[in-house]
Amino acid sequence: MQETGVDVAANILDVVVGLLEQDGYDAVQLRTVAKRAHVSLTTIYQMFGNREGLILAAVRSWMANNAYVELQPSEAETLAEGLVRLIRRVFQPWEDSPRMAEAYYRARKAPGGHQLDVQGFAFVVPAAEHLFAGLDRDYVADIGLVLIDLCYAMLGRLVDGSADLPAIMSALERVVKRLTGDNTLLASTRSESESASRSSDFDIDEFSRKAPDAGARGVDSLLLARYRPAAESEPRA
Repeated sequence: MQETGVDVAANILDVVVGLLEQDGYDAVQLRTVAKRAHVSLTTIYQMFGNREGLILAAVRSWMANNAYVELQPSEAETLAEGLVRLIRRVFQPWEDSPRMAEAYYRARKAPGGHQLDVQGFAFVVPAAEHLFAGLDRDYVADIGLVLIDLCYAMLGRLVDGSADLPAIMSALERVVKRLTGDNTLLASTRSESESASRSSDFDIDEFSRKAPDAGARGVDSLLLARYRPAAESEPRA
């Protein structure tokens, strides 16, 4: 049976994912891919445009098959519980395949990398809609903006080895708790006697470690367009 274009593309992407997982981002060279997939360089260029487009397509395929699965909501979960569950589900495969974490991080910064954001929204937003039902839209948008940039920065720390997944998830869980909880009492000014009697657990070293920047911010406008009313998203005259 003759292979279809879809079969050929899937075979090529399988080869690329294999190279990414085994040897990393820099190991993906078009001639190597063509040889292992038993296709011509012309076929690869026709289907994916260039090396960056090929790697981007492979990362998207891997994410769809590994990170964006089993996102269905649990029963009676709180906003914080649901957000942590979704974040953990997306991050977990990267612990098992650290080179794919690097591939995602680098592909997102490459031309066309916004497609990874679009893909993530297509899978995660429907899985999170039950958590946001009835909530203020600006509040939802603000939570999204913070978590998107923070998750990407934390992914950078996972990639450069400055933090492992347990440490990252612990930090993200704490942030989610603060974003979704009532912090009025915690943010209130203490009396001098109370401040003197209670030592702070604040560790300035946590903020001196190397942490990548938040990266591309095109996703901000996507999130705002998704949750803000049309009247608010239109520029004012």
